[in-house]
Amino acid sequence: MTSATSAVRLSRPHRRQRILDAAVEAFATRGYDGASMSEIAAASGITKPVLYDHFASKRDLFVELMESIRDELVGRSARAMGADQPLETRVRVAIAAFFAYVDEHPAAARVLLVVPRGDPELADAARQVQSGATAALTALLAGEPELLAGHSDRELRLELFTELIKQGLHGLAEWWADHPQVAAGSLVEAVMDVVWIGVRAHLAPRGVARGRPVGDRGQRPVECPTTELM
Repeated sequence: MTSATSAVRLSRPHRRQRILDAAVEAFATRGYDGASMSEIAAASGITKPVLYDHFASKRDLFVELMESIRDELVGRSARAMGADQPLETRVRVAIAAFFAYVDEHPAAARVLLVVPRGDPELADAARQVQSGATAALTALLAGEPELLAGHSDRELRLELFTELIKQGLHGLAEWWADHPQVAAGSLVEAVMDVVWIGVRAHLAPRGVARGRPVGDRGQRPVECPTTELM
């Protein structure tokens, strides 16, 4: 464990990140109610007063942790969807990136996906975090001009489509925790079997999206950054 003395030498942003790293393990292991600020401070190599200098309460710490995990996942999706690839490939890579994150950071995934139910204020904050994810992901789909082109309620349809995909991914991530023998690639293809049907059915019949080929559902890209859970 890092001593409090050495932790003081860290810059404020680095110390804050160390706190978040310790918090994700504490919350994932013991839940929101079971985790204490004392143990998070000790795991961070700082004192409780220093911890409270960064976060006014355990709730504030938990909410910022959820936001940081959400932002990382949204960032991965944005990088995938912004690539110079056919739309089908970009959608598959974005889905693969989600499951790769769950595989690489199981504790963080538990914190984001399993919301405490006993605290109404915390539950509301968690809903706000998820609403932010939906808004950001909807904006990514809105950047595909041929998707639902010409629909007067395009914005609403995109949001509903995004929420459906997001909730489905979250449910599969929880299911995967109980079935770790299933390869991530199998999950990706199962999601694509459903999602791509919906996407392709609502593409304007021009054959290109943002100047790139839409892609053929029957063709699989050679590379896909999925991981397999051992």
